[in-house]
Amino acid sequence: MKKQSGGSFSPSFGGGKGEASHAIVIDLGGTIIKIGLLLGTQLIDRTEVVAQSASGLKSQLPELETTIDKMLCTNRLSAKDVLGVGFSFAGLVDSVENRILSTNQKYDDGPDTDLVGWAMRRWNWPLFAMNDARMALLGEWQHGAGQGCSDLVMVTLGTGIGTAVLIGGELLIGKHFQAGNLGGHFVVNHKGTVCTCGNVGCVEAEASTWRLPSLLKEHPEFSKSPIHDEKVLDFKALFQYAEKNDRVAAEVLDHCLSAWAAGIITMIHAFDPEMIILSGGLMKSSAIILPALQKKIDRLAWTPWGKVKLVEAKFPDSAALYGADWLVRSKLKTGK
Repeated sequence: MKKQSGGSFSPSFGGGKGEASHAIVIDLGGTIIKIGLLLGTQLIDRTEVVAQSASGLKSQLPELETTIDKMLCTNRLSAKDVLGVGFSFAGLVDSVENRILSTNQKYDDGPDTDLVGWAMRRWNWPLFAMNDARMALLGEWQHGAGQGCSDLVMVTLGTGIGTAVLIGGELLIGKHFQAGNLGGHFVVNHKGTVCTCGNVGCVEAEASTWRLPSLLKEHPEFSKSPIHDEKVLDFKALFQYAEKNDRVAAEVLDHCLSAWAAGIITMIHAFDPEMIILSGGLMKSSAIILPALQKKIDRLAWTPWGKVKLVEAKFPDSAALYGADWLVRSKLKTGK
């Protein structure tokens, strides 16, 4: 993976072909920002920069400008070769006005940041924004595990839990742009832990990366378990100790699997998908997660028509980039 920084770009740089065919895509995560250049759905260049989410979005824009300009220079392109920007954001996004509506403890100035104006002033490019889970779903639907399926649910298991829904080939958006996005905040334990969103017993609050250390420490036998001596209490350690039949790790893992299954089953009952696509950093342990969740869902979900298939994302690290490219091209084609 290349990491680029520094440099500047002039829109008049040689090599521009005069006819826009490329797309610049940005996936703004809480810890890493991914930036890609696509041509005809091919990811021809990609880089990452470290996110400074606690400092806000506006302060990060100059680094994004420098990185994008350098990417264009490296590929001998001018601003005129680019159709537009697809912008993926980990929060609620108004995909009509292309602006951030709400964040959850990162990029708090997002709603006050004029992204459309930024891209237009800097490069004369249109910008199209969408929630990151929806963007990833678009990428998997068009190019990945969801090809040929018109009714999908996407679930991203990571620091938080993101979700998105496709029904009849149309993204579920909702009047306030949050329909299908808050599956990670479905309540699976009404007497559970307070979530970062303010609700109680959300899937995230019961089984996410940020919740895991306290889950382990709350186990009555934690101090007697060898996992107690681990410096980092993450899912990598949890899976390792559970595989060694450590009781604490095994019970906490089962708790997480049950919470994820409960959230997914609720989404199945609510949205009637044919397929669930699972993505995110935790899917590095897909050999454990997928069969365990499939078994629970097959047993507990009310689907008299048949069984909902769980699959792993084809592009777990870049689906949102492909989705952002598709969004740019489809928006410009339809004018909607």
